[in-house]
Amino acid sequence: MEPVIIGAGSELLRENLAAAGRDLHRRGWLADTSGHLSVRSGEAVLLTVDGVDRGALTRDDIVLVEPGEGLPLLGEVEWPPADACLHLVLYRGLPECGAIIQAAPPHTTELSTAAHTTGVIDQVAFGGTELKTTADELGTGDGSDSATPVTLPIVATWPDVPRTTEVIADHLARHAEDAPPALLIAGYGVLVWGRDLETARARLTHIEELSRLTRLTGPRETDSADAPQGVC
Repeated sequence: MEPVIIGAGSELLRENLAAAGRDLHRRGWLADTSGHLSVRSGEAVLLTVDGVDRGALTRDDIVLVEPGEGLPLLGEVEWPPADACLHLVLYRGLPECGAIIQAAPPHTTELSTAAHTTGVIDQVAFGGTELKTTADELGTGDGSDSATPVTLPIVATWPDVPRTTEVIADHLARHAEDAPPALLIAGYGVLVWGRDLETARARLTHIEELSRLTRLTGPRETDSADAPQGVC
């Protein structure tokens, strides 16, 4: 394993990650032992581990891994979660990404499940959801096109995580510069990211509220029939 530079604040990040996980559990967005959070720490990545009640997460339930294969760094006593590769492929493909939340908020999960069962999803690659927001609302606008409608992509799930990782990597290779900072996961929930944990949590909150409104009222109208769909 090549040397990995670790951020100076990694111990504080462990505490913050565990606290964020407990908060999301209280809100009903991380159930039992499901879902994961991660943040960059220098070149390394801090991840929540498998098999721990999200309402009782502590700093000891966070593992520091190298960014390539996700192997735990020297001194770590926990093993990375099975879904670590989903997070690592996003960090590799998105240099500005500093934090990722993999969660199942109820309305977003309901929306992704409905899309899956009604045939919206192409079981080979990505489909587009009817969940529409804007670059401005997601905090990704540059002031010139921030009101342009954005359709969040949704990816089908496969029995093996590596296959899902491969499809996400292909998506990022083609859309890294203009991809919305979230992927809905068919029948599960959402992967959302940002430059830091606070940004990722704010985007997750926005997506859940938008999902709630969409389930109640139907898809939002957009100003342009030719709006980019954000899909492969």
